Amino acid sequence: MKKAIFIFITIITVCVLGVTLSGCNRATPTQKLLSNSRAWTSDVTDETLVYDVIYKSNTEDQLKGTMTVNVKSYNKEKVTIGDWSLDNAVGYVATTDLEMENGDKKTSTVFFTTTIEVRYASETKTYGGVTSGYTAEYKNEKCYYSNSEGENKSSGEIKVGDFSESPYIDNAMLYQVARCIPDSVSTFTFDVPDVTLGETQSVSITSARSQTLTLKGSDENQTEYVCYYVSISLNRTFPGSGESLKCAIATTPYPSADDPKISNMIVQIAEGETLYTLKSATTNV
Repeated sequence: MKKAIFIFITIITVCVLGVTLSGCNRATPTQKLLSNSRAWTSDVTDETLVYDVIYKSNTEDQLKGTMTVNVKSYNKEKVTIGDWSLDNAVGYVATTDLEMENGDKKTSTVFFTTTIEVRYASETKTYGGVTSGYTAEYKNEKCYYSNSEGENKSSGEIKVGDFSESPYIDNAMLYQVARCIPDSVSTFTFDVPDVTLGETQSVSITSARSQTLTLKGSDENQTEYVCYYVSISLNRTFPGSGESLKCAIATTPYPSADDPKISNMIVQIAEGETLYTLKSATTNV
C-alpha cells in the first residue's frame, strides 16, 4: 500500500496544532484587524470549495485525493460538534474533509466567532490503518484538550491567555485565518497550542498582496485566477523552521465583482510535495 503523506496533516501537526495570535500592528488589536477583513461579511454564509489533491506528482509514489472545505455561518443558533455544543452561537463552522485514493482520510471541524475567536475544534484522521485525533475547547484563558492515537490517549490544558489581549486560533482554522489577513498589515505572528506536546508553537503568516500571478483551477475549463500568495512558517531555530506552507488567494471575489459570493477564495495550497488545486466553488445561499 502506498503511504499517503498528508502534508496537510503532518506538517501542520508539527508546525501548527492550534494558534495564539499576536499582531504586528500594536496600534490596532489583532482580532479587530482580522475581524474587519474577514472573508465572510454576510450574515448568511454557506460556501463549499472542492480541491483536487496530488502527492508526488508524476512519480511512482504519486497519490491522488479530494479535499472538501465548507464554511457555514451561524446567527444566534445552536452549534454542535461531536459532544460539544453552544447555544445562541454567532460565527462560523469550518469543516475540512480529506480523502486519498489509498483509503487514508482526515476530517477537522472548528467553530470560531466573527471576531475570529476559536471556541472548539476537533480532528480525526486515519493513516495507514491507525486512527488518531484530538479535541480542543477554548475557555477560561486555556485550551482544554484530549488527544488519541490508536489505544493511546492523553488530555491536559495549555494556557492561551485572554483573547482580547493575545488572541489565538486553532490549527483547524489556519487557512481560514489566512483569508482574513488585511491589506494594512503583511505579517502576523501566532502562538499555536500543540496538543501532542502540551505547549504552544509560534507561527508567522505573511501576505504578499503586491505580488500577483495567474493560476489555473483543476476544473474542466481550467479557469484562471489572479492570485497573491500567503505563506505560513514555523518560528524556531532548532531543529529548524522547515519549508513554509503556501496558499494562493484570488484577488477578486468569485464569481465576479458584480456577484461577490465568495471573497478571498483559496485557489491553491502547496505543502511540500502535496498540491491542492481548486476544482469547484459553490454557495448554498
